[in-house]
Amino acid sequence: MDHPPARTRPDDARADEHAFLAGLLPVVATWCARLAAPGVDADAAAHDVLLVLLRRRADLRPDVSPLPWAYAVTRQVLRAHGRTSWLRRWLPGAVRDRPAPSDPQRDYAGAERARLVADVLGGLDEAYREVLVLCDVEERSRAEVAALLGVPTGTVKSRLRLAREAFRARAARRGVTLMLLVEEPEDG
Repeated sequence: MDHPPARTRPDDARADEHAFLAGLLPVVATWCARLAAPGVDADAAAHDVLLVLLRRRADLRPDVSPLPWAYAVTRQVLRAHGRTSWLRRWLPGAVRDRPAPSDPQRDYAGAERARLVADVLGGLDEAYREVLVLCDVEERSRAEVAALLGVPTGTVKSRLRLAREAFRARAARRGVTLMLLVEEPEDG
């Protein structure tokens, strides 16, 4: 006697969706935080990316890694958020409250370094910012970055060299030396 194909129960489907999103959430959130243009709410962008990934999950072939696809969606969503980020400057409550720092001097220095790096990165061309973050910040291999971006490894190598030069030049024009951007070790 032939049995009809087993139907996916709603609980199974929900657990499968949860596992899919849980695997991609940390990577997508990191990409959004590091690659978002100035004024872009990285958390909102990550949320939108995950919604797109979930909606379009059926487009993903099971034999292919989801990372290049997820990265392409992340890029598209970040671009869309970047086009509308100017609006957030005019919305009330756009600046979030921050918790009180534990060591004001150290926290200020760290925040200042982060702001300087973000400003310099934010001024770079998007292609340079992507490759610099993926290679130097996330420490991904050139081959892995090439797969994420959908470009040859030689292109990644070339963009990385140009991105590093552009970063140094922008930092120097702002009077920032690379040593100022390196966190000092704690005393002790």
